Amino acid sequence: MPIANLQSYRTVAVRVKSTAFASQGVAVALESAVFDQLHRKCGFEHAFRPGATPADVVLDLNITRAGHGGGGWVANENTATIETLLVLTDGPTGELLGTARIRGKSSGMIVNNGSPETEAVGVVAKTVADILAKSGCSGPRIARAEEPATPTGPGPGPGSGQGSAGQGSADQGTTAPPDETHRAEAEAINEQGKEKLRSDDMPGALAAFQQANALAPDARYVFNICLVYATQEQWDKAIAACRQARGMNPQPKLVEKIDHRLDLLQHHQ
Repeated sequence: MPIANLQSYRTVAVRVKSTAFASQGVAVALESAVFDQLHRKCGFEHAFRPGATPADVVLDLNITRAGHGGGGWVANENTATIETLLVLTDGPTGELLGTARIRGKSSGMIVNNGSPETEAVGVVAKTVADILAKSGCSGPRIARAEEPATPTGPGPGPGSGQGSAGQGSADQGTTAPPDETHRAEAEAINEQGKEKLRSDDMPGALAAFQQANALAPDARYVFNICLVYATQEQWDKAIAACRQARGMNPQPKLVEKIDHRLDLLQHHQ
């Protein structure tokens, strides 16, 4: 199932890490396999590791669990399982785009002396590319819409989801502008939440996004709350959070993301 709209993204940076007990070799192998699959199935002009060159979209893949045995009544040591968390982030804005949990499991049979880990890595890498292909990474790139200029004067801070709050028409001239006193603190906490999300600390991420929104209500923070709930497969809470964000007069680009997310969430109810 798609997790974002990637048609306008031309370059991708890939980061693979492990927060589980897994060898560094597995992470290295997974990174190489992901690059190979992206070159096969996506239309990105460049795919590279994060560095001095900025990317349009950043793909974080975290190995959250790795093991043998396959579970069930009969353990098979030739079965390897790798569980990962995929997080997509808009490169220029740093805003979250979507998440997905991906599980790779080997067949339990040794073929051509290949290792079970290599087979599981291949399953994860193929699934990553398939998800991105369904999200629009395949085919020719389209022009990226320009972000609207941030209004000057009283009103929301940079990137705020409050949209036209405090900028009403003449018959709304008495509307008070939003309180931006705690905006910097809220932005810092929101960034902490993103890092916790990428590290699969869902309780920590949720608490951070909720705290940020309490300090300076913003549709961006509430959309991030929606993503946390969706990653935890708490579909009703995710839908409620996305609908809340939708009602906070967000910027058009965020409206597009929220509507896309709501459409995906409806399939899980």
